[in-house]
Amino acid sequence: MARHREHPNGWLWVLPSLLIPVAIAAVAWTTHVASEGDEIAPNVRFAGVDLSGLAPSDAATEIQNREAEFLATPVVIDLGPRQMTLTAGEIGYDYLFTDTVSAAMSARHADEPWPEFVSWISTPFQTVEISDHYTFDTEKARERLSTDDFILSHPIEPVLTNDDSSYMYIVPGTDGTGVDIDQVIAALETADVTAGPVSISAEQRRIEPLLPNGEAERVALNVNELTRNGLLAVIADHTAKLTAGQVRRNLVSTVEDGEMSIAFDLDGLQQEIEAAFPEPIGDFEKPRLEVVDGKVVVRQEGEPPPICCSRESVERAAEQYLEGGSSFFFFETRADDDPTAVSWADGSAVTEVVAEFTTNHPCCESRVTNIQTMADFMRGFYLLPGETLSMNEYVGPRTREKGYVAAGAIRSGYMTDEVGGGVSQFVTTIFNAAFYAGLDLDRYQSHSIYFSRYPFGREATLSIPGPDLVLTNSTEFPVLIWPTYDDTSITVTMYSTKNVMVEELEQRITRRNQCRHSEIDRQRTFSDGRVEVDTIIANYRPGDGLDCAGRPIPQA
Repeated sequence: MARHREHPNGWLWVLPSLLIPVAIAAVAWTTHVASEGDEIAPNVRFAGVDLSGLAPSDAATEIQNREAEFLATPVVIDLGPRQMTLTAGEIGYDYLFTDTVSAAMSARHADEPWPEFVSWISTPFQTVEISDHYTFDTEKARERLSTDDFILSHPIEPVLTNDDSSYMYIVPGTDGTGVDIDQVIAALETADVTAGPVSISAEQRRIEPLLPNGEAERVALNVNELTRNGLLAVIADHTAKLTAGQVRRNLVSTVEDGEMSIAFDLDGLQQEIEAAFPEPIGDFEKPRLEVVDGKVVVRQEGEPPPICCSRESVERAAEQYLEGGSSFFFFETRADDDPTAVSWADGSAVTEVVAEFTTNHPCCESRVTNIQTMADFMRGFYLLPGETLSMNEYVGPRTREKGYVAAGAIRSGYMTDEVGGGVSQFVTTIFNAAFYAGLDLDRYQSHSIYFSRYPFGREATLSIPGPDLVLTNSTEFPVLIWPTYDDTSITVTMYSTKNVMVEELEQRITRRNQCRHSEIDRQRTFSDGRVEVDTIIANYRPGDGLDCAGRPIPQA
């Protein structure tokens, strides 16, 4: 039998069939290697999105969207009575965008050729999932969890008080309630934020006051010892004593970093000291006013009287006192900034005519010189609210050196001549102006003989040492006294701000033997609604040198 041999060319058909796929794979592999870094490898997914074949910029956009979603993930912390909801970004998570992009770009690209080829060749059979890259900052989380939002009740520090009693004592502190920060952070570290909203139940913990009650009690004992002698305040030549209780009720305590500090409530201390010195410490400097064409003009502003006390001196004394300094302290005055006092000093409270009265006299008599001399001296007198004007004290004796001359006067019931005689006409004129201005007529006396040039029963005389005319400004505003005259009359005008309504009610005239007795009722209605009625009294003898029985008065 003939033996048949295999055809030697059979392998030639098998080899090409094997080499062709290898060649195709080699070309594909070469293409894969060549494209590394230019696009995402096949079958790579990230957060449910197929990234296969995406360019780096497109892949970065997808990951950027994922970053925003991740950082906005709600993190709910259950505090028990309430819940706090923050975002992952707020509580300390940070997304690693660059690392996540790099992971997507390097997917299926191993460091060694053969493992990378095996990974590549298995692409049709295996999907690669890219994970989020992120970190958790525990310090940032601790800082956020330490804020007031996570305190259920704040601890109350011990407080130093005296509760209007004589000694300082301590109101004990109390515990507060907050979250166990370490427990919450541990839970956040293991939480899977990539899976969606996170919910954590926070355990509660006690928060103690920073200052122990025992330490606060020690401070109270020291303060009581420091303040036991009170405080002696000295200003100018005035002194006043503040008791220990007065000092202590103006102390306040604060706790910081576990230490209690004591300080004065400076506003309260200043009020306490000023109450001990209620009166001005010095004189009121009056303004200088003039009347020009019927208008009040301020020529020079005055100043309110200084008062207790400057803020700087109060602060200095408070500091020295708490340092255990002297038991007496010097204070400085300050300018009175009360708007009312300022208006009195700058002249702005004098705005209008409130009263005016005129009396007449013959021209050119010697007595006219005296009337006008006194008018000149009184012109511009500024009478403050509450201030009293004594004509005799202010004008003083009428002497030739002052410009007065001899003229008719009444002395011991008889008409006579003396230096300064006749000034009673000025006094009567100012008396009537004061009557209608609503001033208090504290002291006055009518002439003993009636002169027809004066209103019957509403006039006054003046002599040294008496009688005197004494006026008090009981209104709310200063009064400017402005006399003017001509050859045959004298006028006194009073400028102020109208705040008193004056009405003359009735006059009653009776006889006492040959003397006549007058009573005139005046009603004053003040701006605060008060109504006061006073009575002006005058007595007139029947004639020069006669008593009420018509008999001559014995001469001294």
